[in-house]
Order: sequence, then structure tokens, then C-alpha cells
Amino acid sequence: MKFATPNEYYETLGFLAKSDGSTDIRWENNHLQGAWGPEGRIYCYSNLTKFTDPLKNKFTKGRAKKVLHRINCSEFVKDLLDNHEFIKGGIQNTVKILQTVPPQFAQDFDNGLKR
Repeated sequence: MKFATPNEYYETLGFLAKSDGSTDIRWENNHLQGAWGPEGRIYCYSNLTKFTDPLKNKFTKGRAKKVLHRINCSEFVKDLLDNHEFIKGGIQNTVKILQTVPPQFAQDFDNGLKR
């Protein structure tokens, strides 16, 4: 996952935090099925035009009827889970996540929530 600026990074965090059914944060234990290792993914269900550019640039084909796209990004998902209070699933606690955002980027986070 590549971000042009910290502002873009925190806007993306806001978008993923909004819990509107657009996304689902996953950590899949693919290594138990013979793959190289576990994989962090973001499943994309709706509002595809509202996704930030870094997310759109990582879209791969979905794997199920409801999954329109999937984003394979283990390092980014690990960052979300380890450093920004995200949890696995589609419902996030925006208050907790916002507490991990430096004050100078709070407006960017809010912009992501409003996308």
C-alpha cells in the first residue's frame, strides 16, 4: 500500500473506520491450507467509487458474490490492527481509532469518515 502523503494515509484510515458496510478487515490463516503464510485483506462490498486512491489501486477481483473487490495488504492490515485500534470485521470503534491519529491529521481522518 502506497500513500502520497500522511494526509492521504489518515484519510484512508477514516474511510476504513466508518463501518458503513463498505469494508471488512480480515486476517486469514492461509498458511494452514498450504499457502506461504497468513494474509491480511480488506474485503470491499459497496461504495467503490468512494474508496481512497491507495485502496482503489490495490483492488483485486472479489472471491464471493458479495465481495466486489479484495485488497491484499498484510503489512497495512497489521498496521491497522497493531497501531490504530482496528479490529477484524466490519464494525470499528472510530473513537478509539481517532485517538491513535496525530492531532494535525484529525481533519484528514474526518474527511475519510465523510467519503
